Amino acid sequence: MTDIEKIGERGEAIAVRYLQQIGYRILARNFRYQKGEIDIIATDERFLIIVEVKSRSFPSYGSPEASIGQTKTDLMALAAGFYQELYDIRLEIRFDVISIIFRKDKKAQLTHLKEAFHAR
Repeated sequence: MTDIEKIGERGEAIAVRYLQQIGYRILARNFRYQKGEIDIIATDERFLIIVEVKSRSFPSYGSPEASIGQTKTDLMALAAGFYQELYDIRLEIRFDVISIIFRKDKKAQLTHLKEAFHAR
């Protein structure tokens, strides 16, 4: 496993704990459909929440969420719609981003962006 993969896994684990602490129920992790992948699928009983987790060890590379392009959001929307139909979930879909920056002091700085983007 590469260092980048380790940072990604660690970031997703932190994001899951955070979401559970604020009352979200985790439904799935690393859900794949066609070429799309959703890091975390959760619900707060009002929304089906699709979460993209972006982690960085060096903030000098730019904000983690800035690396999410239109192709990624389109694929996530496709996968989210499939998941919603597959499990007959009748909640509105919301797309969130959790960005995590691992600082030199080993503490993680988490930012939760609700409604970070909308599907086309």
